[in-house]
Amino acid sequence: MRLSTITAVLVCGLCTALGAAAADVKSISRLAAGPGNTLFIADWKAARVHAISLPAAQQQPAGSAFNILDLESLLSAQVGGAKVTVEDMVVRPGTAQVYVAVSYGSAKTPALIMVTSDKKAHRIDLKAAASTSIALRDAPTTDYSFWRETPERSFTVTDMKWRDGELFVAGLSNQDFASTLRRIRYPFDSKQSITSVEIYHAGHNLIETRAPIRAMSFASWGGKPYLVAAYTCTPLVTIPLDDLKDGAHIRGKTVAELGYGNTPADMISYSRTEQGKTEDFLLLANFDRVSNIIPVSQLEATGSRPGIEKQVPFGQLAGVEVMQAPLAGTLRLDNLDEKSFVVVRRRLEKDALQLVSIGKELSFRLTDHVSEYAFAEYSFKGNDFQLQNIKPRQDMLLKDEGFPDLIKASE
Repeated sequence: MRLSTITAVLVCGLCTALGAAAADVKSISRLAAGPGNTLFIADWKAARVHAISLPAAQQQPAGSAFNILDLESLLSAQVGGAKVTVEDMVVRPGTAQVYVAVSYGSAKTPALIMVTSDKKAHRIDLKAAASTSIALRDAPTTDYSFWRETPERSFTVTDMKWRDGELFVAGLSNQDFASTLRRIRYPFDSKQSITSVEIYHAGHNLIETRAPIRAMSFASWGGKPYLVAAYTCTPLVTIPLDDLKDGAHIRGKTVAELGYGNTPADMISYSRTEQGKTEDFLLLANFDRVSNIIPVSQLEATGSRPGIEKQVPFGQLAGVEVMQAPLAGTLRLDNLDEKSFVVVRRRLEKDALQLVSIGKELSFRLTDHVSEYAFAEYSFKGNDFQLQNIKPRQDMLLKDEGFPDLIKASE
């Protein structure tokens, strides 16, 4: 028996001893990677969060490249050929394993599929996986559907992130102030902190208490940790973690308006080191706009000034300076390693569902474009700027994207 198999058996045995049982997952809205071999699954139909115990996995060095250009077929094959809808995606840190949650069929049956960079997929048997779970207090109970098709209860969990021994869960409750942030310790116990959150939405000129956070991450400045949240249409809000106490009702500080007519898709934090200096960023992916790269230093600067409390003229951006990133069509993203992101995207030009890695330095894929550099006749010869700045980056991208044979000589 291999060591990994022995470890998996021991882990499952320990889970059973602690009262774990097979997971009864009725739906999946969001995923979050937890400590060790734990994966959290938000189940809106059951109004629960499940903690799934995964088999032990080998740690992988940075550098795995994902170039899965027909993800739809790969996922569909794991559910009997049915059409799939991607619900969420998360990376298991350090393993280069990507977990994709999908729903399929008329019943929107949930499935969890592990995908690796060698274009292989494996469906996780959720009914056999050892797990523990916790019921979400004050979950929505209404039968109301937005636009007659989207159940309000499906917003029970709109985002979920693990941090320092706690699971932070954004979504709705059944209370008058429905927008809610939950803090849940793991291993699960009977305690659960619930905070209701209101914000001023400058684009709407309205105090909002119902519309939930759609994407969130964490950042620290001035020695204090903050939750950074993006809402539909698209206010950016900061909340000190110290304010998130059970039973509290708080107002988040609106620090930016990032564009109307948009729903945030995902948000992650990352760091980038250049010339010996490390800088922290948030990357906000949007369904209806390009992605935003937000320097944490910009958020820190908002701490010394009031939040936005007056209407912002229609169509204008305000608050913090952000950089646009060419990540249109991104549905979900995560940190793959210190070098790259991995994204589930709908490649618009090809109308294809894809799972691809993108470098943190450049934030685009060379093979998405046909530019001057792509022509066989192009030469770097005689252009010192191109040789020193463009060619090394292009060579790196060609290698990562599976085209090392197209790397051109300098002469």
